[in-house]
Amino acid sequence: MRPHARLALGVLLIYWPIRLYQNLPVWSGAVLLRKLPFFMVEGLLVFGLLLGWVLLMDWLQDRLVGQAASPGLRLPPQGLALLVAVGLALPANELFGRVHARMHEGLEHELPALGSAPDEPADDNRQRRRMNNGLTVLALLAAFYLTANRRSALRIQQLGLHAERLERATVQAQLDALRNQVNPHFLFNSLSILSSLVDTDARLAGQFVARLATAYRYLLEQRDQTRVPLRTELNFLAAYTFLLTVRFEGKLVVALDVPEAARDGYAIAPLTLQLLLENAVKHNRLSTTEPLRVTIALAGDCLRVTNPVQRRLAPEVSTGVGLQNIIGRYRLLTDRPVRVAETDGYFVVDLPLLPLP
Repeated sequence: MRPHARLALGVLLIYWPIRLYQNLPVWSGAVLLRKLPFFMVEGLLVFGLLLGWVLLMDWLQDRLVGQAASPGLRLPPQGLALLVAVGLALPANELFGRVHARMHEGLEHELPALGSAPDEPADDNRQRRRMNNGLTVLALLAAFYLTANRRSALRIQQLGLHAERLERATVQAQLDALRNQVNPHFLFNSLSILSSLVDTDARLAGQFVARLATAYRYLLEQRDQTRVPLRTELNFLAAYTFLLTVRFEGKLVVALDVPEAARDGYAIAPLTLQLLLENAVKHNRLSTTEPLRVTIALAGDCLRVTNPVQRRLAPEVSTGVGLQNIIGRYRLLTDRPVRVAETDGYFVVDLPLLPLP
């Protein structure tokens, strides 16, 4: 069923029982049976009235909201639409009342007057008509409100989807910028180290080239992925860690405590561990006497990355883009947040583990 018809039917299911209760003179099986044809025809008439009204209100709000940008309008679009709806509801109610009276007279003429109520006093009859008119106008205004509410809900949903698309585009742009930043800088350092290894340790140089190729293959293969298996990310991290340990000559230690079952059972956003490891190296001291120890361990349904806070004497300026990129990507992947904390001298990041793609 189309949205307009569902909305009209919803108003009918509320309005129609109240109208029957108000207008049925005698509650008995004989009266209900006698009035059944009238009820059926009148129900279809009211449904048609409400459906036409909903379509008219939808069209009206389209026109008024489209003109809302005009500086000549002093009233809010919804307020103006409400005034027009009230003005239209009164003649619509009058037209419905006349059609209803004609239909009632025709059916009463053709059907026997079984179970009819005694003639009502004129004052009671006028009061009942006024109540019917008020009830009909109220139903029409309720339909107007529901139509406006539905349009607002759809608009909010569209804005939410638009905001999500913008956030995805922003996060992707940040990730692309980070990749473009990592590649030349990391490649320059790696080639500098490799050039020195070629003359001093040919075997280590060969291992270095193999791990460098593994790292760059990962960067190329996963550039368009939103999540990767945890084992794939850890394999890349092992290659990346090898390159860093060669570069810093034992001043960096990366400890992994992730069970095999978890490595094959979960996924993670790509490059998150590399970014966190790079941040740890960037903002902390590394020395032979005080090596930086980064621990990556399973913590419930999260992957916890921990390093001691050993701030550099001359800290580098932090833009926070890398960490914010991780938080933004996870916000699009899961309702569980990335938790970042500094406690007891340790910097701790909890990454929610994701289902496999």
